[in-house]
Order: sequence, then C-alpha cells, then structure tokens
Amino acid sequence: MAFRLEHPFSGAIYTGLEDGRVEVAKGEQRGIFDFRGTWVAGELRTADPELCRWVGTQGYTPASRHLVGFTQDHGVEAERQG
Repeated sequence: MAFRLEHPFSGAIYTGLEDGRVEVAKGEQRGIFDFRGTWVAGELRTADPELCRWVGTQGYTPASRHLVGFTQDHGVEAERQG
C-alpha cells in the first residue's frame, strides 16, 4: 500500500513510490520528485520539499517521527530501553 498525504494548503496529493520517489498530483497535473523535492518528470514541476521528504522516506523513517503518530516501530522503544 502506498503512503499518501494531502497537502494542507494546496490540496495536492503526495504518494510515495517504491523507489523512494514521490508522485504529486494536483488536479489534472502530475509530477515525479525525489525525496528532496527535486523535479524528475511530469508536467507539475513544483512540490513541497518537506512533504516529499516525509512521503519519500517512508521506508527509511527517522526515529524522531514517533512523535507525530507513525504507527510502525522504528527502533525508538529499543533505543529508550537499551
């Protein structure tokens, strides 16, 4: 299942792809970006780099993300206990 977020201001949909890139869809326009928000392909050429980081690094989530309610355990509890 793809990880998706809707941008709170623009309404664009950010979808994580398996290769770590992010597809951004806004209306009929789509674009592909790397996890830094750098344009790769498509007619949509701008994206929020912070959301690209969040969506594009879904499989490599930093431990600090536990604070915002991510449900997967990324070793945070092990770090606290050990």
